[in-house]
Amino acid sequence: MSAPIQVAGRTYYPHVEGLRGVAALYVFVFHIWQTAIQHPATGTLTAWLAATPFLQYGHFAVAAFIVISGYCLALPVAQRGPGSFDAKQFFVRRAWRLMPAYVPVVLLSVIPFCAVALLTGTRINLPHIGIAVALHLALIHNLFFATTEYLNGPLWSIALECQIYVVFALLLIPVWRRFGIAAQLAVALVLGFVPHFAFQHVSRAFDWTVPWLLGLFAMGVVAAAICARPALPRLPWNALTALAAVVAVIAIVPFRDGVTLDFWLWPGDLALGATLALFFVAAHRNARILPARLLSARPVVFLGTFSYSLYLIHAPLVDLVGVLLKRAHAGPLESVLVWLLVVLAVVALAYGFYRLFERPFMTPSFRRAMQRRLRKNNSADPAPETVSELVAQPAS
Repeated sequence: MSAPIQVAGRTYYPHVEGLRGVAALYVFVFHIWQTAIQHPATGTLTAWLAATPFLQYGHFAVAAFIVISGYCLALPVAQRGPGSFDAKQFFVRRAWRLMPAYVPVVLLSVIPFCAVALLTGTRINLPHIGIAVALHLALIHNLFFATTEYLNGPLWSIALECQIYVVFALLLIPVWRRFGIAAQLAVALVLGFVPHFAFQHVSRAFDWTVPWLLGLFAMGVVAAAICARPALPRLPWNALTALAAVVAVIAIVPFRDGVTLDFWLWPGDLALGATLALFFVAAHRNARILPARLLSARPVVFLGTFSYSLYLIHAPLVDLVGVLLKRAHAGPLESVLVWLLVVLAVVALAYGFYRLFERPFMTPSFRRAMQRRLRKNNSADPAPETVSELVAQPAS
């Protein structure tokens, strides 16, 4: 068993970092699938559509990020007790962690966005771009349908997650402190569905903002609270996780990207959230379970370290490559080779972006703990390690 690293008493789980990496990579591949296979306007591999339905579930990888964030951010709160939570310090740390990479991505996204517009003969509307940049920097662009996926599609989830942080700090924590962990989950689930029913008279009822993901964040919080207990409740956690996974698969498989209405994502989202929350508890109880061991493999954990950067930068580059391949009338073989090179190049670029815009803003103790973890022999039991600052990277 790998010995935990004690730094400031906070817990870092390699399998959670690995899950983050897998989710980010899947979102990347999903956007390639949309561009190269699903959309006729940019697709050079559209004949592959019927054979690749398993690549259309990118939304649920984003949902996984939300559960991970709830779990990671709530662990130190649960370990110290919600009464010790400092909202101001929480917001400062979140801003310091997320914004140094987010701001340059927003600004740099304008370049490939304009390049795609020029290549497709679309008029570049500078006032619109300026407004979109301002809304992105204010982290409210997801609240407007016209800008929710403007400039850089995946950034809608960064805005949503930051909005969830506000609800977590100002509402869910006080509810947790006063009424218990189950009450904060109930409040989050109710609030998550209020927009749909309160604004039914509005077109799409704000469903594109998927506000019920607040409930998935709260599920992660519940998992953290359970894991922080001195002794776990005696329940068949592995069996419960497997059962929830079966329900999640049944709920998710009928989804069709571009066809299923936004609101009907919620059954799959909630089932996935429950599955991951139960998995985190099961892996906390026994880090030797197979999914935890696989996610704790060195390459997977390494990918997780810069998954936030990968999530941030990939989409505008995918859009640009898709347009270039379409204009070049690339055949299937050329397209496959180019997309494989794009995957390798963007992953490498994301790592460089991480070194430049993420790593300098992590505490030295956290960086040392990450490096020690990555050097460990993966044949050992992937036991948790404690580090100075949890990295709850959003996604999608």
